Formats: sequence, C-alpha cells, structure tokens
Amino acid sequence: MLSDIRDVDEPSFRRHWAERAWDRIQLAHIAALEEQLIEYAAESWRSMNIPPPTGVPILGAYRTGVAVVMVNPMGDWRSTRGDPQIPPTAWMPCPALPKT
Repeated sequence: MLSDIRDVDEPSFRRHWAERAWDRIQLAHIAALEEQLIEYAAESWRSMNIPPPTGVPILGAYRTGVAVVMVNPMGDWRSTRGDPQIPPTAWMPCPALPKT
C-alpha cells in the first residue's frame, strides 16, 4: 500500500489515488468471492434423496470427513482411484480436480 499520498505533481497524485481505488475494488471483489465460497460450502450439500450424477467426481460427506468419490453407471460408489466406497450421507458437486 501507499505510505505517503502527498505528491508534488498532478500525474503522480492521480496515479497514487487510482492505485488506491484499484486496491479497494480488488479487496471488495475478494471479500465477495470469499462470502460466496463460504455460502457454497455451507449450503450446497444435497441429500441422498437426490441422485448424484454418474461418472463425475463429487464430494461425499462421511462420518470420518469428506472424500472425492464418484458413482459408476451401475450405481457403485468408487474413490477416484477406483476403490469401493460406502455411500455418503450427503454429496455436493466437486470442483475440477487438478491434473496430476
């Protein structure tokens, strides 16, 4: 951030205030995004009464935590490595996993 906003010439003064306004806009956007992510994490869980999509990664809620799982076309729950899993108590769409 700026330590001293007092400038001697007009272009420098405008540049510093433009930078300060840009910083505030960026911070407001970051805060709004953080709020949306918190809302998504808190309220996007789906009951098992709603069938999850098959063949795509989803987040499953288990007693021991959260895991990335998928349902194959036959209805079997599998980890991303293909290991069998028990059905979760709730699920939500999974963000795209990084390529390894």
